[in-house]
Amino acid sequence: MNKFLKFLIYTLSVSCFMNTGLAHHSAVVFDQTASIQKTGLVTRFIMRNPHMVINMEVENDSGEKELWSIEGQSIAAMRRAGFDQNSVTIGDTITIRMYPLKTGRPGGLIQGMIGEDGTTYAMGGEDNTPELTRPRLVYPALMPYEPPPENETIQMREEKTRPPALPIVSEGLAPGDSSATGLMLGALDPDNLAMERPAPGFNLTGVWQFRGEDNWRANYGSFEFKPSPEFTAKGEAYHDAYIAATDAGGRFEDPTAFCYPAGMPRMMTRYGSMMMLQYPTAIFMVSRLNNEYRVIFLDDRESVPENLLDRNWAGESIGHWENDILVVETTGFTDEKHLIQAGVKTGTQLKIIERISIINDGNTLMTEYVFIDPEYWVGEWKHTKFRDRVLRSDVREANCLFEDTLALPGLID
Repeated sequence: MNKFLKFLIYTLSVSCFMNTGLAHHSAVVFDQTASIQKTGLVTRFIMRNPHMVINMEVENDSGEKELWSIEGQSIAAMRRAGFDQNSVTIGDTITIRMYPLKTGRPGGLIQGMIGEDGTTYAMGGEDNTPELTRPRLVYPALMPYEPPPENETIQMREEKTRPPALPIVSEGLAPGDSSATGLMLGALDPDNLAMERPAPGFNLTGVWQFRGEDNWRANYGSFEFKPSPEFTAKGEAYHDAYIAATDAGGRFEDPTAFCYPAGMPRMMTRYGSMMMLQYPTAIFMVSRLNNEYRVIFLDDRESVPENLLDRNWAGESIGHWENDILVVETTGFTDEKHLIQAGVKTGTQLKIIERISIINDGNTLMTEYVFIDPEYWVGEWKHTKFRDRVLRSDVREANCLFEDTLALPGLID
């Protein structure tokens, strides 16, 4: 494949990504006056905020296979319609009713589905769910402006647009909600914050910079982890492919270069600062690395059930105090382009255990890591890393732009 063709493929990928991004905010690309139904073989299923996505192969009138892309709504909205992580499996034959794309290309906005086992989701009858069948509201930018009543005051406007009850109590159905919201108190709910709890071992509020230990890279790995684990056959095959590609002067599976989240643990072991805000119920973290976000819950909550889990790159972190040590267990990871380090891939079985302590008069954060993933390596893989407190420093906006990636050398050769 020549360089121009690769560039074209990546450019088209950017275009698709941008269109998907627009779809997060409006449904203007769909014809909501029409409804079509297609049956096909599922090739991809994503149950992750901000939208569920299904790709399936459909045989067209000429007997050729077409790839159809179907957009769903947020996990919370899809869950209300009966969907969960087990509703669709790659290889299933399903039927989907949808609003088609206005362009006529193979894709649409889901109205309902009949699953492999015959389960019906929002396609009429008793299972009909308005959230999936009603057209989305017109995108505000496309609506003609209508002046409000002439004598309306701000107070009058606020009163007529006010929710029926305040504060709003989430049922896990609002846009942007996590998959478990509505099943427990939020970490920042006043009632949760007001509960009596034992005093924490320390407070991580502040800005912390990763210690690279650059003069000892061969010993400790700097931002990577040395020595490597004992790989399984699958893990070794992946690592060998990485070594072969780099020996040939190429790149192999570099997801963060293409704006995928680094996730855990890489977001904790990269250069640059990390801002931490500690509350009695949670520790919130924002990294200088593309402003990646992480939260460690401290409010004795249970893990999200498997079928409701919104798998992602940072996972779900739940911590507890053992005297002056914070112990954190993180699970719920995606296996989509998620690496611990270059050449070491992870799967959905990944579990990360951290034992976090403070040394050097409160100025150094020491984290002892244990990585477990029986799909890619054997037993426990252990490391220790440091972050040091930084004063007169703030974490500011940082973004990964796909277009900038295309300008970098060696990525699309």
